[in-house]
Amino acid sequence: MTKTVFIGGGHDCSITLSNATSLSAGDRVSAFALDRCQIKAGQDSFIQCRHQCEINTGSSSKIDAGNFSKVIAGIDSSIIVGPCSTVTAGENSEIRFTWWLGNELETTIARIGQNGLLPNTPYQLIEGRITAVS
Repeated sequence: MTKTVFIGGGHDCSITLSNATSLSAGDRVSAFALDRCQIKAGQDSFIQCRHQCEINTGSSSKIDAGNFSKVIAGIDSSIIVGPCSTVTAGENSEIRFTWWLGNELETTIARIGQNGLLPNTPYQLIEGRITAVS
């Protein structure tokens, strides 16, 4: 069962969500969520979610999502995701794909607009390589 949360006014707010919650909010939102959440927020937002989340934000947002997450972010955003996640981001965004190599947490960094990485294209880290996916 998914719970839906609507924020009155929608801007400049902070909220904490439990598992399987859906949030739709405006700009400059800080949201902290557990697993299997769906979050849509405007620009200049900060979203932190553990695992299996679907996150969609505007430009200049900061996102920290866990494993098996799907993230869509606007231009100039900063995204960190765990293994098996998919990220679509706008120009000048930075994506940090984290993954485990034995007991060590490794990070592979992608910068949209560099090294052939195109904006608004979904990417995953597959076998250590940043790969466009459909």
